[in-house]
Amino acid sequence: MGRAVIPDEPGTRPLAEQSAAAHGASPAHGAGLPRHRPPLRARGRRIALAAGALVIAAGAVAAATTGTSSSGTGPSGVAMPTEERAGWDRVFSEDFDDTTAPGGFEAAYDDRFTVYHGFADTAGTGRYQASTLSAHDGVLDMHLRTAEDGTPLAGGVVPLVDGRWGGQTAGRYSIRMRSDEVDGYGVAVLLWSDQNVWEHGEVDFPEGALGAPAWLNVHCLVDPAEKCVHHETDASLADWHTYTIEWTPTRMSFLVDDEVVGSTTEDIPVERMHLVVQTGSLQGLPPRDVEGSLLIDWMTIDVPAEGETPQATLPSGAPVAG
Repeated sequence: MGRAVIPDEPGTRPLAEQSAAAHGASPAHGAGLPRHRPPLRARGRRIALAAGALVIAAGAVAAATTGTSSSGTGPSGVAMPTEERAGWDRVFSEDFDDTTAPGGFEAAYDDRFTVYHGFADTAGTGRYQASTLSAHDGVLDMHLRTAEDGTPLAGGVVPLVDGRWGGQTAGRYSIRMRSDEVDGYGVAVLLWSDQNVWEHGEVDFPEGALGAPAWLNVHCLVDPAEKCVHHETDASLADWHTYTIEWTPTRMSFLVDDEVVGSTTEDIPVERMHLVVQTGSLQGLPPRDVEGSLLIDWMTIDVPAEGETPQATLPSGAPVAG
């Protein structure tokens, strides 16, 4: 089994290259296999405006700091909400108040997060390292740059519900974040199969190049290399926004600052999925002299309350199919 060491990064240690499975990453995510082909347009389906499948709510993103919050504002101007929505129970929340040194996040937060390290990012050109992560000023800082040996550094975290790895079969996942514009790097906040089976589903929101527009992508269950939902939102990853994936058995809705930007009744996963936040290189090698951060103010996970089926959030003023 090979080893990967980046000696110039503080706190780095030799790690097995094939450690992806131990961290909940699939071979597709861990080995850089191509996952993103152009949006599916065959068989009469038009993606991002699919009749009967996806409803797009135009003009939903009005400002960079809008949204429902608890008392106080937090680093991003909107504090982590503390009130549970009807039909949902809060099972995870984190606002990153515990400060760590660069590279010290994994040890300080090991009861709350699993950290990606020691294997290739999705593009296959970068490598996940715990040294990219720190917590300061109330935010998680995923600081991306190129190591002295020329390896682009990537960062990834998986929230642990009750300190245990594993996902849900429905949930409401919110994250408040912004990024610098870092040429050659991107982010994906996604739901991924606990069993590392791509056909169980992949839901990416937000996804995109750092500092660029945020995309919504839902991969087809029958052919996961295809995207059955592919939509560019009006939100910029360069600004503070709250992104929410709301997953119920019959509908998935996607919100920016509490406003629905898309809602679909098709290609909804039925297997257990867990939340992942991963940043890394895009296709090719990023410029060696660029660096910058993805900053996360807070994250929450809610699950359906016992004995209840939460009502899905629907786009305001939009016709709804399904």
